[in-house]
Amino acid sequence: MSRKIKMCIGVISLIIFTMPFLAFAQKVGVFFDSNVAQIKFAAGDVKAALESKNFTVEMLPLTSLNAKYANKKVVIAIASNSTVTKVLTRQGGTIPTGVGEQAYCLRTTKKGQTSYWVLGGDLNGAMYGGFQIAENILQDGFSGAYTNIESPFLLARGMKLNLPLDKRIPTYIGKWTSNSAKKAIPHVWDITFWKKLIDQQARNRYNVLSVWVHHPFPALVKLADYPKVSLPNIEGFDGYVNELNHEQRVVFWREVMKYAHDRGMKFYFFNWNLYVDYAEDQYATINKDTTNTTTIDYTYKSMRALIDTYPELDGFGISAGDGLSGSFVENTTWTWSALGKAVKDYFEEHPSRKFNLIHRSIRTSPEVLDSIYAPLKTVPNVTLDFSVKYAMAHTYSTPTPKWTAGEIEGVAKLGMKTWLTVRNDDYFYFNWGDPKFVRDFMYGIPSKEKVVGIYIGIDGYNPSRTYFCKNEALNGQLEVERRWYMEMLWGRISYNPQVSDNVFKNMFAKRFPTISADNLFQAWTLASRPLPKVTELVMGAWIYDFHWYPEACWSSAKSGGFRTIDGFANQTTVAQGSNLCDIPTSAAGNCQGKKSSYTVADEMLADAEKALSLINTIKSDGSADLDMAVQNVKQMAYLSSYYAYKVRGATYKKAGQIENAREAMGKAYHCWINYTRTMDETYHPDSFRIMAITPDWKFADTLVLKEYTDLGGIGIPDNK
Repeated sequence: MSRKIKMCIGVISLIIFTMPFLAFAQKVGVFFDSNVAQIKFAAGDVKAALESKNFTVEMLPLTSLNAKYANKKVVIAIASNSTVTKVLTRQGGTIPTGVGEQAYCLRTTKKGQTSYWVLGGDLNGAMYGGFQIAENILQDGFSGAYTNIESPFLLARGMKLNLPLDKRIPTYIGKWTSNSAKKAIPHVWDITFWKKLIDQQARNRYNVLSVWVHHPFPALVKLADYPKVSLPNIEGFDGYVNELNHEQRVVFWREVMKYAHDRGMKFYFFNWNLYVDYAEDQYATINKDTTNTTTIDYTYKSMRALIDTYPELDGFGISAGDGLSGSFVENTTWTWSALGKAVKDYFEEHPSRKFNLIHRSIRTSPEVLDSIYAPLKTVPNVTLDFSVKYAMAHTYSTPTPKWTAGEIEGVAKLGMKTWLTVRNDDYFYFNWGDPKFVRDFMYGIPSKEKVVGIYIGIDGYNPSRTYFCKNEALNGQLEVERRWYMEMLWGRISYNPQVSDNVFKNMFAKRFPTISADNLFQAWTLASRPLPKVTELVMGAWIYDFHWYPEACWSSAKSGGFRTIDGFANQTTVAQGSNLCDIPTSAAGNCQGKKSSYTVADEMLADAEKALSLINTIKSDGSADLDMAVQNVKQMAYLSSYYAYKVRGATYKKAGQIENAREAMGKAYHCWINYTRTMDETYHPDSFRIMAITPDWKFADTLVLKEYTDLGGIGIPDNK
C-alpha cells in the first residue's frame, strides 16, 4: 500500500472518529433576563442539561436576541414580550394565546438552527417552562419538538413544615417527645438548609412555604412594651446554642423569605392558640387565660410587629386551638382580638402592601369566622381565607375524602375560599410513590374553583435533615431529598395531574442509570398502592394521627397502642368518601355492590407480591441511594402483605371462620417479621409524637404472634 493511500485512510479515519465529538461540541445560546431570579434559576438548569449532553453553552442577555443568531438556542421569556415573539414568528413559530398565571408554552422552530422557546404567562410560568425544557434536553438532547401549553391545576401548592425555632418555643409535637424536633433546631437556623429545600421544591412546582410553630414571636420580633420576650439567643438540645440576637434573626428570616420569592414561593408562618411559650416565663401577667387583656395586648402587638418587621412575609395562619377550649364564638373572638384585628389595623395604614390571612377550621366555623372577622373583609389589600383538614390526619386513605366537602361550599357562599390542609401522619420512613393515587386525589377535590390550594405535611414528625439511617452515608441529607419521589409526586401532579408517568420513569433512569427504570417504577408503584387501602378500611373511627400510625400498626397509648385483629374486625365504618365495604359487613356478605374487604385483601396481596418479584431482580451494586430505594420498595411490599393477610384474617374471624383466620394470621406474622427485619437493617428506631419505636424494630413481634396463637395457633407458624 502506497504512502499516499495510507495517509488518506488515516485522514478519513480521523474524520470519522472525531465527527461525533464535533457534533456534541455544538454551541447553544441560552437567552434570558439575568435580572429576574426565577428565570435565571431555570436558565441555570438548562445550561447544566445542555452541558451534560456535551454542548458548549453561552449564556446571553435576552436583549441581544435576534433572528441572525446562527446557533441552536433556548429562549426563556414572558409571553407578552413582543420583541421575543417577533423573532419567534420570523423563525416560523406561532405566538401562544391564553398563557395565564404560572402557565407556560413551549415552541420549537426549525428555521436556521433548531430553537426552543419557553414563554411564561408570568415569571413563575417562565421558570417552570425552563425546568421542563431542561428535563426535555436531558432526555432527548436537541432532537425533540415541543408545542405544548401547561397550566397549573391548583394555584397554590404548599409545604407544611412543623419546625421549632428554639427549645423554648416548640412546635406541635406533644411537648418534647420527638427526636426529630430536637434535632431540627440547628437546621432551622442554617441558610443552606433552606436554600437547598427551596431549590428542590421549586423544581417540583411547589410555590408556598409555610412554617408552623406554637408561638413563633419570641424568635422573630422585639416589642418595646414587652422587651424581655425577645429571645437573647437560640437554644437547642445537647448543648446547641446559636448566639443570634434579634437583629441577626431578622436578617436571617428576611433572607429566607427573599430566597423563597426568588424561586416563586410565598412564605407564611402559622401558629396555634392559645400558646404563649417563653413569654409567660418572662412576665407573670401573660398567661393562657382567654380573658387576660395583657395576653391579648401582647399577642396583638407581636402580630403587628411581625408584619412590620418582615415586609417579605406573604401571609399568616391562625388556629383557634389547641390551646383554646371555649365556644366557637369565644375562640374566634379571641383570635380576632389578638391577631385578626392587628392585621386589619396594620394594613389599613399600609394600603400598598398585600397580605393573606388564613384562619383554620379548628374550633370555629365559617359562619362564626365571617361574622367576627367582618371588619377585615373591608380591607381591600388583605385576603381572608378558611382552611380545613381535608383528609383529617391521613392523606393516604381514600383519594376522595368527604369530611369537609360541605364546609368548602359553605365558605364559598360567604365570599371566601378554602385551603386544604393535607396531613401525612402515615409515613415518616417510607418514600411512598403511586402517581395514580395522587392524580385521583387531585381530581377528587370537590368544588376546585372554590379552593385556593393545598399545603401538605406532617404533625407528628419534624422533617429537617435525615439522622436515623443506619448507613451513615445517607444521614445529613435533607428529608425532602431522602423522600424525593414522594415530594416530587405531590408537587408535580398538583401542578398538572396529566403529567405523564414517563416523566417519573425518566427521573428514575437519570437517578439510577444502571438498572431498569421501568421495573423500579412499577415495583415502587405496586408496593405503595396497597397501603392507603388499609387505612381507607379502618379510618372511619381512626381519623386522627394518635388513632392510627400505619408504619407501626400502632396508636397512642390512650387509644390502645397496637392495633389488633379485633380492632380491625370491629371497624364498622370506612373513610368518608370511600366506596369500600367495611370488614363486619363484608364478613356478613352484605356489601351490596361495594368492594368487600376480601377483595381488597386479594388486590393488596397481588400488588405486593408483584412488587417483590420485580424488586428482587434489581441489585444495588454498592450504591447507597439505590440500596435505599430497593429496601424502601421491599419494606412497603412486606407491610402491604402483612396488612392484606390481616384484613383477610379479621374478615374471616368476624365471619366465624376461625381456621381460615388463623391461617391468614400465620402468614401475616411472617410478613411482619420480613418487614421489621428490613426496617431494622435500614433504620434506627425513633420516637415520635405518636409513639416510640423501642428498643428496636422487634417492638411488636410478640403482639403480632399473639394474634395467631389467640386463634389456636401453636408456636411459630409455618412459613409456607
